Amino acid sequence: MGVRFVVRSRRGQPVPGDIELVFDQSRVVIGRGAAADVRLPDGTISDTHATVLLRDDAWWLVDAGSTNGTKLNGQRLSGDRGRKLRDADSLELGAYQLSFHLQPLVIEPMSAERTAELARRLLRQTPAPNGPRIASPRLCVLSGAGSGSSFEIPASPSRSLIGQAESCQLVLADPELAREHAEVVHDLDGILIKSLGAGHTIVHGGQAVQSRRLRDGDELVLGSTRLLFEDPAQASLDALACEPDVPYTPPAPAPVPEKTEPLAPAASVAPSRPAPDKPARADADVMIYLLAGTVLAVSVAALVMLLRAY
Repeated sequence: MGVRFVVRSRRGQPVPGDIELVFDQSRVVIGRGAAADVRLPDGTISDTHATVLLRDDAWWLVDAGSTNGTKLNGQRLSGDRGRKLRDADSLELGAYQLSFHLQPLVIEPMSAERTAELARRLLRQTPAPNGPRIASPRLCVLSGAGSGSSFEIPASPSRSLIGQAESCQLVLADPELAREHAEVVHDLDGILIKSLGAGHTIVHGGQAVQSRRLRDGDELVLGSTRLLFEDPAQASLDALACEPDVPYTPPAPAPVPEKTEPLAPAASVAPSRPAPDKPARADADVMIYLLAGTVLAVSVAALVMLLRAY
């Protein structure tokens, strides 16, 4: 029975698409070094960080004395005794998290080329914090038709044509080339260039080849055009292998916005009536009394005059 690992970043940078590695072997080494089966390109990963091995019909996880340690389902492994693994267990190693799965049927196990290509892909997709993003692999025209130009090879899976035809992704106006001279294939194992005809020569190292798995720094001659293959991720991977381990610092949690208490509704206040105009009201009362007194006096006078007339 084989095993499968799904790799994710722990730096808060999601890996676009899960990176999976499948093995049909009884011992799988996880680390940063070139000899690792699961190669994790980060300074927080030790050269040989941990080992997953089959023992007594069960899979076990053992830390290899790594700088940052290994966690299984959130619990740190102690010593070299190891712990038994179960399907869907979570492994934490430095800046990466791996999920472990049992794989009853392994159709295409990992190769050294695929391990290295997946490490380069991790570097391109999850660069170091505050570090520049690593450029895609490319073919640079050193001499001949289109000298000084370059062609960036699309991410896997992709196919690109080289030739004189305008439909080609890398068009070279070289009369010695066929309309569709060669094809560049980017797959899980890396980048392959292959001839598209018996007479469509590709020269590498002075020898004609029908196909070649490209490596950083390869020089090729197609017709009278000289090409250079560059893969910046490979240079970064080689440099990283020589660096010392660094402590892993978990990313700071996203700040939680402070909760603000809603303002209490203002207490309803009955509209205040205007204060009575006391002086104006007193003057009105005086006028009424004077008017009443006048009417009374006139009435009395009229009554007296009437009585005298009799």
